[in-house]
Amino acid sequence: MKNKAVCLGLLFLCSSFFAFGMESEKKEKKSAAKSPAPASRNEGALGVKVKVSGRVRLVGNNPFPDLVITGENREWFISKEDESKLLDFQQQFVTVEGVETYADLSFANGLSAGRRYTLKNIKLIE
Repeated sequence: MKNKAVCLGLLFLCSSFFAFGMESEKKEKKSAAKSPAPASRNEGALGVKVKVSGRVRLVGNNPFPDLVITGENREWFISKEDESKLLDFQQQFVTVEGVETYADLSFANGLSAGRRYTLKNIKLIE
């Protein structure tokens, strides 16, 4: 009889914790739904001309690999139109000029996941 009471008490505690946890998740989902769309937060859509130095790397996997330049403190994804200019320089250090744009990324719950920087209209310098 005492074991049944203990089991029922534990079952009640677990179910109440689960129920309260679900309420907080619902609140987070509601607040995430009210946040503006990622496109409206994309402040770098126009772009800025920059000079970038770093190692050319291929990241991701087939069928969607991406070419990136990894600098000291940032990675720049190369636009699909410009990838052919740098494919032969994989694992080498290069310096390029191009237009830098960025997109703000967010997790499914609305929290910020950082920025994805992209280079387009690149010109190989070194």
